[in-house]
Amino acid sequence: MSAGDREADGQAKKGEDGSATDRDSRAAAALKQNWCVGLRTIELILAVIAIGLIVGALTAPQVVQSDHRHIALIFSTYSSFIIITGILIIARLFGETAGWRTSIGFSIIGVIMFTATAAIIFYDWHRSYYANIRPNKQVYNLLISSGVFAIINAVVFLVHAFLTFRKEAEY
Repeated sequence: MSAGDREADGQAKKGEDGSATDRDSRAAAALKQNWCVGLRTIELILAVIAIGLIVGALTAPQVVQSDHRHIALIFSTYSSFIIITGILIIARLFGETAGWRTSIGFSIIGVIMFTATAAIIFYDWHRSYYANIRPNKQVYNLLISSGVFAIINAVVFLVHAFLTFRKEAEY
């Protein structure tokens, strides 16, 4: 191998490393620009999963003993945030941005509502599970899973509010 060949190989390797670095920097720039959309998408997916689980659990009303006010809070939280996050994502795809204060407001209300919903679900689970002589494990697993997804979604909303506040980023 001649000195010229070694130099050409060195340039080729340098070019490969430079393109990898270029790809990484483009990926980092895309992540930096679209992190809000990513978090909103996660919030939307978690809310859809949680409402699906609670619908499955409430198909057996004789098993889950829940107050109508509790059911109203649960469904209003899940459905309203499916609509809110869906609209925010669609607006962003069309190039519209919500202000950072508006985004923080939605996120803080999301934390409060999903935490309250999870508390109600856990309360109803505890009250129903120990009141039944022969509890239906499948229904209770659906109920508790919906509560867990509500807690996870509250944490995601809290992270979103924190990052938005820290960066004062337009959504």
